[in-house]
Amino acid sequence: MVRKRTGQALVEFALVAPIVLLLIGATVDMGRGMLLYGLLTGASRDTARQATLAYYSGSNTLPPDCSALTTPCGLTSLVNSAHLLDPLGVSVVYADSGAISSPPGYGSYVANGTEPGKITLTGAATNTVYVFIYEIDAAGTTRWSCSACVAVSGKAVRMPGHQRVVVDLKLSWQPVLAHLLGLPATITFDSQTVDRIEY
Repeated sequence: MVRKRTGQALVEFALVAPIVLLLIGATVDMGRGMLLYGLLTGASRDTARQATLAYYSGSNTLPPDCSALTTPCGLTSLVNSAHLLDPLGVSVVYADSGAISSPPGYGSYVANGTEPGKITLTGAATNTVYVFIYEIDAAGTTRWSCSACVAVSGKAVRMPGHQRVVVDLKLSWQPVLAHLLGLPATITFDSQTVDRIEY
């Protein structure tokens, strides 16, 4: 009788254990996803707040030109805010555009007048944050950072005139459970912040 009960308990455990482990794994993944989204939102807000400052005129990747202040500021480049997610195994991708009128090569953009447009990732790698930063003037013209265009347009980014700055961070994330089960499922987290240039 004791052997039969032990055997029955082992069979019951073998049937229930995979379901319990899947539930635990899904719960942990959901918590990690919420943490990633929270950090992504904070990084988006921080980046947009810095982008409104005059010190960042001209570049998204260089430290701000604030050395003339009585106490020089210790701010870093705009894209450094996205590196808040580095400890969680996420990499960050930012690239200047090839033209002022088009986004970086890892995304496509559909304009929406004076409102932020729609960005779609193209060929996104998993567990990667893609950074999009652009300005929209009062006429609805979108302006992307293009270092090679400075000779023609005067400045790469942040023209004066209180225009809008849009920071759009997109995270292509694959849950650990999906990876372990061999599923190609990915989730795209999107955090967009809009602010107005202060000069």
